[in-house]
Amino acid sequence: MKPSPHPVLALPTAAEAMCMGSEDFARFIADREEAIAAERADPYANGWEPPIWKVCDAILGFPWVDPDWAERMRRLLGFERPASVLLINGGQRGSKSEYAGKRVVRVLRLQPESRAWAFHSNLRMSIDYQQPIFWKFMPVHLKKKIQSPTTYIAYKKQTGFSDQKFILDTLSDCVFKTYEQAQLGVEGANLDIIWPDELIPPDLVETLELRIAEKNGRMPITFTPVSGYSETVRLFQDGAQVTRHSTAFLCPKDGGPPDEARALGLTEDELAQIKTAARTKQAALFPQSRPENCELWLEGQTGQPAVPAGREFERVPRVMRCVSKTDLLRAVVFFHSSDNPYGNPKNIWATIGSKSNAFIKERFYGVAHKTYSAQFPKFHLDVHTVAPEGIPTEGTRYHLADPHGFGRNFFMLWIRAAADNTHWVEREWPGSDFIPGIGVPGPWALPDGKLKDGAPGPGQEGFGFGYLRYKEEIARLEAWRDYTEGATDAQIEAWSEYHGAEEEIAARLIDSRFASTPKPEGDRPVTLLESLADIGLNFRPAPGTPIEDGIKAINNALDYDETKPVDYFNRPRLRISSACKNTIYALQTWTGQDGQKGACKEPVDCLRWYFGDECDYRALALADPTESQGHW
Repeated sequence: MKPSPHPVLALPTAAEAMCMGSEDFARFIADREEAIAAERADPYANGWEPPIWKVCDAILGFPWVDPDWAERMRRLLGFERPASVLLINGGQRGSKSEYAGKRVVRVLRLQPESRAWAFHSNLRMSIDYQQPIFWKFMPVHLKKKIQSPTTYIAYKKQTGFSDQKFILDTLSDCVFKTYEQAQLGVEGANLDIIWPDELIPPDLVETLELRIAEKNGRMPITFTPVSGYSETVRLFQDGAQVTRHSTAFLCPKDGGPPDEARALGLTEDELAQIKTAARTKQAALFPQSRPENCELWLEGQTGQPAVPAGREFERVPRVMRCVSKTDLLRAVVFFHSSDNPYGNPKNIWATIGSKSNAFIKERFYGVAHKTYSAQFPKFHLDVHTVAPEGIPTEGTRYHLADPHGFGRNFFMLWIRAAADNTHWVEREWPGSDFIPGIGVPGPWALPDGKLKDGAPGPGQEGFGFGYLRYKEEIARLEAWRDYTEGATDAQIEAWSEYHGAEEEIAARLIDSRFASTPKPEGDRPVTLLESLADIGLNFRPAPGTPIEDGIKAINNALDYDETKPVDYFNRPRLRISSACKNTIYALQTWTGQDGQKGACKEPVDCLRWYFGDECDYRALALADPTESQGHW
């Protein structure tokens, strides 16, 4: 019997076959043929699944995954609970659509009376590319025309499902929709699962999140980044934290050739065997790729072949934890072409191998190329951020404030200059800590599909603080000796940092343009600087240097040699507390393309004022500027 080709079920080598003996070899071939036949007959029950699928199941919290394993995987990847929305950015033929379609069918089969929607760009695309996947994974006993009071299934390859929907015998249903229809409204429905495929508009993502919220549903979104860093990709990836990387063996950094074998998860001998067999049209008898074994992540391993000694390759993101506007968690997972042996990843590489690394990362690794970039390209979470307890206790503290505008909150940073010329951003306000009378504020800025610097977050919405309330909050944070809870306005006005404070501030800087502009107050014009000084908050105007100079100063402080280990001699001079999430988001995201109204501009402004003022370490005693010439 001639063996059937299969991209996963490998045939034994000639040496292995000799060791098996004729009887065992015949039994092996028979069992293999039986498994292939079973998969063809019922791919839902018998099909092979790439390891990355199980990771997605864990992130989304699907009930068929072992809950202990899923929780450990989520913790490893930085998720304290399951995500509700998962963007799957996939390389060509990476199996992302197969994953989403099969998972929708599985939910409909396992959860009676559940409801699903499946979206595509237009009806023809839905019929040609999305609906056949549902038919493939339809229960075998329902793969026929059925019209009964409880079940409705009618499918033709040319026209898709009749009425663009089907109802299973579990009373679960799926409706096929297009983004064109969604413009007319998708209100009112409560769904268990939604699958938007390709080119979903960012506004629709946020609308559909509301449709799964009530039933704690899930929404896998599948996307091939052929159009680059689109608005939808930006909505998910701006400010996102990469919690898992993979080695991109097709993208060398050392000037050497791509490592095709390791990119496919194969040995050099296995790849040579496939190439030899291709000449006799027998290549399909051998495994086409060996996907990254993601289960080994929990054992501290990469699941990929080891990088050869002396070689260096780019790393690509595998999993991201997103910033979200709602309580629903968002995540991104990248499917590689090599994750799907059925998709002939070797031929995909043969097609794109002569292209640029950016193109290869898009088409093979699913990583969209950003045609514009944030202003701080060297900022990396694992290098520039540190746990709050890791910040030195010695140094000179500076306080910076951006009034932002009328009716909105101040944004403030506290930065400590250490004797070794390292600058530590140790606190931001508002941040992720509790504020008396307010609670825990939301983010200062949030990802947005259209605005490159994000959209204003709830942290910017005015708390209604007057100047005395800001003074009270500053005194609380810096632990002034005068501070007491529930003080009257008169008591707060009498407080002074010069009476003693746990945190001594060498200087306070504030936006010179806004704080120095007179505003009518009573019968005379008064500046913000004067108003703050009147209540005992002594700021001085921040330097009015050009924005470009400030950006260069920040980048200079972030700089280090990325090709060498980070140590005392090769280290950035700017480090950020991991608690300062708004500042971190700004350093990851801010492009400056949204101008003065950029949502995450304020943290950047505070940083550039700090470096523009040449704030540094100095051993000075705190003095009351009302009693002397100051402490400068």
